[in-house]
Amino acid sequence: MKKYPADQKQSAVMAALRFVQDEKGWIPADDMADVAAYLGMPKMAVYEVATFTICTTSNRWANHTITVCTNLPCTLGGSEDTVAYLKSRLGIGWAK
Repeated sequence: MKKYPADQKQSAVMAALRFVQDEKGWIPADDMADVAAYLGMPKMAVYEVATFTICTTSNRWANHTITVCTNLPCTLGGSEDTVAYLKSRLGIGWAK
């Protein structure tokens, strides 16, 4: 918290969420509520941050995660083929 201005504690939300994820491997809703209380933020604001970015996950997943870009330039470059290959080869589903 020393890195952030005292009147702008909410600036530490990403760092706090990353800390929880590093400790647990994911960010449970109870921990999001704890972060919100600690930073004096609404729970929904912390939830929005945690679920908006791909840098954190609010889902318990396996030990490894593969992320494939599927925006327009990547799709035009063949990312859908990459996703199909990975799903087939690894026998996995696609999380959105």
